[in-house]
Amino acid sequence: MTLRQEPVLRRVRSAPDWRAVRELRFRTLHAAGEIPPAALRAFGDAFDASASTATYVLAARDRVIGTTRGSLTAPRLRAALPSQRVFLRELHAAFGEDAVLVEASLTFLDGDARADPQDALLRLFKVHAWRCAAENADALVVAVRDTRIGFYRRRFDMEILSGPERWPGMSTPRVLMGLPWREHGANLLRRLPVLAASAEEENAFER
Repeated sequence: MTLRQEPVLRRVRSAPDWRAVRELRFRTLHAAGEIPPAALRAFGDAFDASASTATYVLAARDRVIGTTRGSLTAPRLRAALPSQRVFLRELHAAFGEDAVLVEASLTFLDGDARADPQDALLRLFKVHAWRCAAENADALVVAVRDTRIGFYRRRFDMEILSGPERWPGMSTPRVLMGLPWREHGANLLRRLPVLAASAEEENAFER
């Protein structure tokens, strides 16, 4: 009997992982009509190279089944979040100009992989919960299409912080959502204990 292999969540470091991530991003965005065809069939941006940003993959049997990216801004850092290009005023209004913020972005699942999408998404969001806790963040934020608002409200207790605005390079507007982490993070972790990372996982996230 073959034992079921649990998906592994790790930080992207290797060239094969980066290729898999950028190809998965492209396939998902192109299929949704968000971006036009491209010869390279890969999607990335300047935030991928930021020192305050880290990208992760969820892999099973050496196949990437999901990816997410986390970015941090804090007074001690000269670093911008992807959403600050569009929602800077809304972020300042909601959390203040000196807030410590973690942003989740470019979260995608491989629709061809045999994985429970709800389980895979929660596993990916472990890294964002971990980083919020590690940085004592004021809030976790994400910019989503309006069709995803209900999901993020129900699953992660996020509030709507903006109206829809055009997003750079995408055909569909985005809405800013956020969870005040210092106020509600503990409640979220009690409701969804799967978001709590083990010591081994935390070590893998940092490596």
